[in-house]
Amino acid sequence: MVRTKQTARRKSNGTPKAAPTKEPEPVKSPTQPTELSDADRAKIKSWLDKQEKPFGLATAPVSKKRKRNSGVWQTQTDLFEDRLSVQYEVRPRDKWECLRRYKKFTVGSESIAVGQYILVKHDESEDAKIDVASQWKAKVLEVRALDSEHVYIRVAWLNRPEDLPSGRKAYHGKNELIPTNQMDVIDAMAVNGSVEISYWDEKDDDSHLMTEVSSVQCFFRRQWKANRAQDQYFWRQTLDYANTKTYSELRSICIDETPQNPDEMILQCGSTECKKWQHVKCIAETAVQSAADAASKSKKTTPKKARPKNISIAAASAALAKAEKSSFTAELFIKGLPAGADQKQAEKSEIVIISLDGEQSWRDVSCLFCGKEIE
Repeated sequence: MVRTKQTARRKSNGTPKAAPTKEPEPVKSPTQPTELSDADRAKIKSWLDKQEKPFGLATAPVSKKRKRNSGVWQTQTDLFEDRLSVQYEVRPRDKWECLRRYKKFTVGSESIAVGQYILVKHDESEDAKIDVASQWKAKVLEVRALDSEHVYIRVAWLNRPEDLPSGRKAYHGKNELIPTNQMDVIDAMAVNGSVEISYWDEKDDDSHLMTEVSSVQCFFRRQWKANRAQDQYFWRQTLDYANTKTYSELRSICIDETPQNPDEMILQCGSTECKKWQHVKCIAETAVQSAADAASKSKKTTPKKARPKNISIAAASAALAKAEKSSFTAELFIKGLPAGADQKQAEKSEIVIISLDGEQSWRDVSCLFCGKEIE
């Protein structure tokens, strides 16, 4: 997100809503700035109160030459991935450097430490009820303060896919965020509290994301949302906003060679020679395309191959994937799913092909690569 908008401005009368309710805990290292005299403190306080956004921040690619230049540029190295390391300078530097460093700050009754994720409101006009989905998300990198009413946070932003130039893609999960090395300094009163954001390694095929569903060891990966809280935010990809403007790579799967949407199911072929992952939607789309092609060649409205009608599956179970083509619809079912206690589970894995006139036929769920059946 190209953030040109302002975070909430400090009110001149009274203590800010999001400012610490008590003095934050000072950092012991690195060395704290020299203690300000009463006159200098009053001067800085007056300057801060007059500024809508007191501090700006410039970034640049990591450079040894720049690092040796007067010590003006600092290096941030712990930003999600090593490739996001960036050099930065908070401006005006003299004002920033005279503020004391702290390990944490307090929002209401909540103590938030460096390294935690926070919710950031857009401006003072926001409703008192926090809409977590619309709030900006950021990681706390540094806390500095003059006193409990003048607290500033240096942050790195985590963006929603739709807030970035490339936009939201079909493979992005509902609660997926993309961390960046885009940094800002915000007023603590703009913080609405902390938020849990987890990292998902999509290349990790551990058993907690996998369940055996057939005798040939064909596995499915459950929806990511089933393994986390309903409103759990996560990230798996980063954007090097400050340097190369590039995204880290995601794993491409299936015949369409696109990443997995963590909110949707994927299947893995159980054949030891194959073991390839595929989207259930691609399996359904391939089946309905095949039915349409067969009908076009034979001038019929239903596929040639059919098996006895299984009413319990076709009528009572929710399909995990659905596709339409010409006058046909394909619905894909997996044995034992959906897993909800109040839902009717499928008794077997299969694809139901439904023609425009309501006639039904059935096909096996097969691997799109090797063609072997998923039992």
